[in-house]
Amino acid sequence: MSRSLSLLRILKSNLQKMQTLLSYGDGESAVKITFQNERIISLLDSCKNAQATDELKIQELVEDCLLLQEDCDNKLESIALEYKKELNIHLIKNQLHRHLKNT
Repeated sequence: MSRSLSLLRILKSNLQKMQTLLSYGDGESAVKITFQNERIISLLDSCKNAQATDELKIQELVEDCLLLQEDCDNKLESIALEYKKELNIHLIKNQLHRHLKNT
């Protein structure tokens, strides 16, 4: 098995873990995996010499990874928006509390 296939399988596994974490709303753990994935992608870029017999497997794994990455990106964005809403609510409550305290 080529190194590219091995790296792609690891990437796919990481993306599936991210997808699970994000389904529970755990954006922080998912972001940690994102950093691991960036390193894997960097290693993949250096492994350009894939064997012809592995090309179909590689293409299939790349497509799976792209779909998983898109799903994870959407979920991360959704979680980030939720965090932003919670922060805004907290800020408004603090301002209201300060205003009421001063009156």
